[in-house]
Amino acid sequence: MMSRTTVWLGPLLAVAAAFALLWPYRGLPAQWVAVTKVARPLASVKTLRYQLDKIDVAELAADPSDLLVIDYAKKLGIVPLLPQEVERIKTRPDGSRRFVVAYMSVGESEEFRFYWKKSWTAPATEVLPEWIGEENCAWPKAHRVRYWDDGWKNINFRGPQSYLRRIIDAGFDGVYLDRVDIYETYEKERPTARQDMIDHVARLAATARRMKPGFFVIPQNAEALLDAEDYRSVIDGLGKESLLHGASETGVRNTDADIAWSLGMLKYLRDEGKPVFAVEYLMDSAHIDRTAVELRRRGFVPGFETRALDGKDPTAPIDLTQEIGTPERTTKECPPGTSW
Repeated sequence: MMSRTTVWLGPLLAVAAAFALLWPYRGLPAQWVAVTKVARPLASVKTLRYQLDKIDVAELAADPSDLLVIDYAKKLGIVPLLPQEVERIKTRPDGSRRFVVAYMSVGESEEFRFYWKKSWTAPATEVLPEWIGEENCAWPKAHRVRYWDDGWKNINFRGPQSYLRRIIDAGFDGVYLDRVDIYETYEKERPTARQDMIDHVARLAATARRMKPGFFVIPQNAEALLDAEDYRSVIDGLGKESLLHGASETGVRNTDADIAWSLGMLKYLRDEGKPVFAVEYLMDSAHIDRTAVELRRRGFVPGFETRALDGKDPTAPIDLTQEIGTPERTTKECPPGTSW
């Protein structure tokens, strides 16, 4: 006669064996759910244009790209685009629709934006709000912000006249969030800086989708956050600048180690079926063509722009030591600790 122990031992061993076999693949079901549970309209995007300066409605409307990332305002970012202008830009020359998303910084404030008071500009005649931090030498008139401060949250996405509300009211399909990576500059003094930024993006996304269901949230850079599931779950894709070139010098290939690290982080997003829009700042046509092939082979949507993001030909000659945003100008003009 078999003992109770013998009766149960066989099934228990079978369960244990199955568990051991499946354990290495424990993350796959979550990835399958992430890929299949919602539609991925951005997956249809194959071409990208990224332009923030010299916004011209007619010129943008004539562009054939599937996705346009533009400023929500023209004339140096001061005059907001009207809903009818955004609608015109969303229609391609052949009459088909495309996605148009608005640039929006969450980690820096800009002196030319609607919320900036003249009395805050140096030499300031008014005590600055707590959320305003130091000016970024690499991008003059941009100041890092203490993004966890309620004052900035109200301006950025919470208030009735917030930056986010203005973008949604203009008819944009989504936002392209810049300076998410600013959290890295605060981590020494604020241990919660990383989670604070994740929470900021999550609450911004939730607020946006209450106002406009299906609204896209696409951060730029900060791929170090992609190992956080609560961050990935609220974003629709990622814009990545200078993945392959330009970390230290324009047109120069990044180190194998740096590229491999970024690719490893971007894989979290790619495994969930979300797109990566790779923007490179190259100045040689043949180099651009080769890099486009490489980026597409890796599954990314490539874009090639000037550092000024002004819509001009990126191969046109410029003085790299004078062009704002280039590594060459930052190295020449900015003392250590004054740019980030």
